[in-house]
Formats: sequence, structure tokens, C-alpha cells
Amino acid sequence: RRMIRALEVCLGSGKTFSSFGEGIGAYPPVDTVQIGIKWKREALRERIALRVHKMVDAGLVDEVRGVLNEPKGISDTARQALGYKEIIEHIERRWTLEEAIDATILRTQQFAVRQERWYRRDPRIQWVEVQNDPIAEVTPLVVAALA
Repeated sequence: RRMIRALEVCLGSGKTFSSFGEGIGAYPPVDTVQIGIKWKREALRERIALRVHKMVDAGLVDEVRGVLNEPKGISDTARQALGYKEIIEHIERRWTLEEAIDATILRTQQFAVRQERWYRRDPRIQWVEVQNDPIAEVTPLVVAALA
């Protein structure tokens, strides 16, 4: 909600969020349309697995290795990031690449469930269960909201 509020303020005023200082509470909220995309659980799992494999194929291991080799190193927070944590386990030879991929998929699925639970509590979000093409399925709602 804080992020949405910051975006409302910035987009509505054309100014940076920090330029408002403590006076931010006086800025009126912007009317927004918030749409949540709800995938069937199995479809979401498949999409997550596909995405993780694409990230690895696109060079995730080399990316993490490069960050680890930076003179400044990597922060403790970044070490815990989804995908990074597991790939670090692989680079440090505690896990095979396949174990790291499987762990990344599992952690991402768990994170997706937590995100969904969190966002479901927001009454401003209009949820749409999609089957195949989220853009095609959500576009009519967006068009109707803007009319």
C-alpha cells in the first residue's frame, strides 16, 4: 500500500516522493484501478518452473558468480534473494545445479502463495482468474474502468 501511495503521489503531482517531506499526508489519493491476476495453482507452478529455467538458461549462474566476484562482494540481503540464495549454494558446491533449480522453483512457489494471501486482503484489488492469455482476459476490465 505504501508503494501504491508513493506512485499515486508521484504520478499525480509530477514530483519526486521525497520532495514532499513530511507534508505527504495532505496530498489527496488518486483514483486507481487495481487488477490482480489469479492463475490456477498448477498453471502458476508451471509458469514459475518455466521462468526459473529461462533465467538459468539466460545466464543466472554467471550473473551470480559475477556479483560474488565484485570487489564490494554481495550484501547479506542480496544473498537471500530468490534464485541468488540457491545459485550461491551451487557455486559454493553444496548443491548440484539441478538441486539449486528445484529449490528456486519451490521457494518461488511458496513466495507466490504468500504474495497472493497478502494482496487478497486489499479490498481495492479486483481479481480476475485467467486461463491462457492474461492481457486478453484483463483488457476488457481495464477498458471498462477507463470509460
